[in-house]
Amino acid sequence: MIEDKVFLDFNPNDYIIRLTPFLDDMGNWTGELLVGTVTTDENNLTEEDHFNLMGITRMVCASVPAMEENDKVRDVLNIIVDRIERDPDEDDEPQLVVSSVEENVINVNFRSKGA
Repeated sequence: MIEDKVFLDFNPNDYIIRLTPFLDDMGNWTGELLVGTVTTDENNLTEEDHFNLMGITRMVCASVPAMEENDKVRDVLNIIVDRIERDPDEDDEPQLVVSSVEENVINVNFRSKGA
């Protein structure tokens, strides 16, 4: 079977994280991934900069097995993703919510509207 290849235009100093899903005989994703890094032969950064950027790229790749192995890592990354994807126009002022009233005692919660 010949696979179609897609060629994209990258800048010479780009560091690309490649996720290749494993597919079953029906073409459905099995849940497994091949995670790798790609950069161009035209990369003109210094050896030290290349080493540092490749280290960051590898750490981002390592987040995939880290999420699988550690619930806390996955939860922290989900919180960050939610924060990044939140509508920037959303009002983040705390919202007062009265949770109960008993005689002269009022219980309130303060929550962000985005939470």
